[in-house]
Amino acid sequence: PRLAYLNECDGSTDGEPRCSKHHDREAFLETKLPDIAEECPVLKALGVCPAGLNCRFSAGHSDQGKNVDKDGVPLFKNCSWHEKIPHIGVIPGEKNIFGEELRISLRKKSYDFSRAEELAKAWERWHSQRPKDADFDDERYSAPTDAARFLGPLVEKERRRIDLTNKRILAPLTTVGNLPFRRLCVDLGCEVTVGEMALSMSIVDGLQSELALLRRHESEKIFGVQIAGGDVAMMSKAAQFVDENVDCDFVDINCGCPLDEVHRRGAGSRLMAKAAHLEGIVRCMSGVLKTKALTLKMRTAHMEDNRLKDFNGRYAHNLVPKLEGWGVSALVLHGRTARQRYTKLADWDYIKECSGRRKCPTPFIGCGDAMNWEEVEQHCATHGVDSVMVGRGALIKPWLFTEIKEKRHWDISASERLDLIRDFTRYGLEHWGADPRGIETTRRFLLEWLSFHCRYVPVGLLEVQEAKINWRPRPYVGRSDLETKLASTNSKDWVEITEMMLGKVPDGFSFVPKHKSNAYQAEGAAGGTLQAKAEEDGAAG
Repeated sequence: PRLAYLNECDGSTDGEPRCSKHHDREAFLETKLPDIAEECPVLKALGVCPAGLNCRFSAGHSDQGKNVDKDGVPLFKNCSWHEKIPHIGVIPGEKNIFGEELRISLRKKSYDFSRAEELAKAWERWHSQRPKDADFDDERYSAPTDAARFLGPLVEKERRRIDLTNKRILAPLTTVGNLPFRRLCVDLGCEVTVGEMALSMSIVDGLQSELALLRRHESEKIFGVQIAGGDVAMMSKAAQFVDENVDCDFVDINCGCPLDEVHRRGAGSRLMAKAAHLEGIVRCMSGVLKTKALTLKMRTAHMEDNRLKDFNGRYAHNLVPKLEGWGVSALVLHGRTARQRYTKLADWDYIKECSGRRKCPTPFIGCGDAMNWEEVEQHCATHGVDSVMVGRGALIKPWLFTEIKEKRHWDISASERLDLIRDFTRYGLEHWGADPRGIETTRRFLLEWLSFHCRYVPVGLLEVQEAKINWRPRPYVGRSDLETKLASTNSKDWVEITEMMLGKVPDGFSFVPKHKSNAYQAEGAAGGTLQAKAEEDGAAG
């Protein structure tokens, strides 16, 4: 990679990892895959392509076998471009890129987490002294009385505020809520973005793939990171790390993920059924965070409690005032239980009930099934929410944020939709790189998005303006061949769309959506195609 980018590499360390790659440039160029196009989108955006000769668009920035910048000047070690972009993993405009020294301190357990550890121990002492039948707002067990007791409910003036009222908010989306997609949504009017769910244990252990989920683009004006975990001490450490090292506006506790794998860790919606753990996590994270607000996203319940006669066994309404007292600065409620996943419509009447249980002016955001700007307006006017968080609706039509902002239906053309796909591809190549690995990573995430996007039915073809998110229209012929292809539920057509931007797929390539967003067809079964149908499997964190 060093030779491809800077045109020189002697194989030494020189303060960097020892290079173990071969250095025969001529042999490499003879076996290199053909270029996809002459113009490199990364070069056009940044002025230089860190992938260098490995780039699949290298014809636009190579001269006599050397990597050159936008002015045709060959790059070399310690040049101005090298200082600005040391290697392919550093992208101008992206924040929260952590150095090797910090990652090593996490992996070797040498990072100073004393602040979080002391707070977690104080919580354990305080919790052990509290009777099991003590009421959560009993001042004898909530107000700080001595050094051995834990921090009590925060008074209003101490609460770190965050303004989420009347904001256009994108939900945290596992896999599909990546940085390039969030950039696309910001371009289309999104005001608040949240990163993909990151596991607290993996953050504290310094896992590179998990730390990458904390990245933020400079265009994201209000940005939060979402953390999942079931251990008080581990969540406190993750909060301290974010507080001290991550550029973000708030930290969100994932209390709504419906995936069994997350539940086995005691995290996600499982936390709702473990009140003591949830209290400890919220209190400790709130106490650790000095510069960021703390928010929490939950469902109406983990699983319906048959012992509760009210509200069909759901209990989020009981947690709302408690969470306020424990130190949450904003609440997000998804109107389904974990058991329901996405098989039923969100219960906005219950969201209204939960909103009415607040004892403080805590921002309250509703989430579930928003697909049109009229629905967003109605929820804010009649269901007691300050804003509406959009998840799957943004995946199906990311221009929903524009519609909400301008209060109109956008009959977007197929060519305009293709331009949005092209923008996502460009953002993906900037983020993951334009080398073969970056190309296929961008392709995979683009295909994941297209598995949702194909469900969009153009406004001009609808008999009624307000399409519903649970509609499953039959196959139809669009107003152009491109519109028909964009509506296809056949994964082969999705692959062909990616080939317009990223070149031919490798031999033997196949794709099955991770979230199985709707009915689709995949090649592979004897007789032609394999049919599969399933609802989204935990798309929203």
